[in-house]
Amino acid sequence: MLAGMPRRDDKTVGRAPAEVREHHAADGKRARIGDIARTAGVSPATVSAFLSGKRPVSAATSSRIKAAIEASGYRANAFARALAHGRTNTIGLLIPPVGRSLSLFDEEFIASVVEAARRGDYDVLVSTSLEEDQVFSRLVQEGRVDGIILLEICLEDHRVERLQSERFSFVAVGRTADPSGFSWVDIDFAALARGFVRHLADLGHHDVVLFNNSERQYSRGYGPARRSQEGFLAACEETGLRGRVVYCDAGPEAGFTETQRLLAEHPEFTGAAVINDYAIWGIYQAFALAGRRIPQDTSVIALADSRWAEALSPRLTAAQHPVAEMGEEAVRLLLAQLGGDSEPKSRLLLPHATLRESTAAAPARRYLVG
Repeated sequence: MLAGMPRRDDKTVGRAPAEVREHHAADGKRARIGDIARTAGVSPATVSAFLSGKRPVSAATSSRIKAAIEASGYRANAFARALAHGRTNTIGLLIPPVGRSLSLFDEEFIASVVEAARRGDYDVLVSTSLEEDQVFSRLVQEGRVDGIILLEICLEDHRVERLQSERFSFVAVGRTADPSGFSWVDIDFAALARGFVRHLADLGHHDVVLFNNSERQYSRGYGPARRSQEGFLAACEETGLRGRVVYCDAGPEAGFTETQRLLAEHPEFTGAAVINDYAIWGIYQAFALAGRRIPQDTSVIALADSRWAEALSPRLTAAQHPVAEMGEEAVRLLLAQLGGDSEPKSRLLLPHATLRESTAAAPARRYLVG
């Protein structure tokens, strides 16, 4: 994790947003609304009305205000464009942390969004706040951003409903139970989990376990947790495997603890599918401490960053998490909306697993302890 990454407050990534950026007139002094008002021969309230769009301003007055903006010597930036065109040229990224801090996935997703937005000449304002009502009030009702990219989607998600009711441009990374009315990009977690089970079945495993997200996330309808479990259990039924689900909080400590509990209570499993990539390091450590060899005693397949997969020993058979592709696609869909394309669009991604050394044929007999 990058040092100093924020957890609660709104942060601007890339160029600073309009309201925090300083703008200086040609004589070096900072220009303010009052300066523009005096140059245009109007009141500061009229300039504010022009900026916010809260009440109409005549065409002649608007022309004088725009001319005053140009005469003030502002640099050509997002603020000047907002004055002239009624936009901030800033998009909001709402990314509440799953655990106690932002994950590597979160950080890379932010980076991919910033880069894609920069190419479209947009700034990105990142909020990691858990105070959702306050964030929505600041970003949406006060018009600080032109559109929003929303993460951590549940099957029933009031944030999606609110943005739809506000008719505010947004793209969801994830999807609700009925995602037909808005744009989104997501991983096909059900198909991914099915593929993991079928790979283990092809290797002769009969007793497998899914390391899912936390039970709290599952209970509140978190999309990846629900869809992964549904796909896993359906594939177990189709292939005749015995399947078990382990709920695990984010982080290696939770992975370690839950794996130890599993080994103590149900040591007979020989295959593990891991959707909760935050936990993979702890799972490996617990196996090693228990003398459980990978893949001789237990095969492991996961959704994970390729660098993690290559760094583990043995190297992890894993589907590459399409972080950059999801971020870039989310920005593309949002900028299309802001450009006038109101038709909802979606993209469902299915990453394919790269075979490494962590999966192998099932042991000849069920694993026994002692």
